[in-house]
Amino acid sequence: MTTTKKQPVRVFLDQSDHSRFLVQAGTNRLTPSALGERLMQYGLSLLESGDRSPLAGTTPARPDSGA
Repeated sequence: MTTTKKQPVRVFLDQSDHSRFLVQAGTNRLTPSALGERLMQYGLSLLESGDRSPLAGTTPARPDSGA
C-alpha cells in the first residue's frame, strides 16, 4: 500500500469568515486544518454529484486582485 503525501492548499478568507471558521473549529473540537479538509471534501462531493448551489452568488477571486 502506498500513501500519498498531502499537498497544502492555500485558501484566502475574509476576516469575518476566518473568525467564524476558527470558532467552528474550536466548537466542534477540530483543528482548523482538519475542519478545512472536511469542508473541502464535503464541497467537492457536492460538486461531483452535480450540486452547484454552494457556488451560487459567489464571484471567484482574481489572482491579481491581492485578495
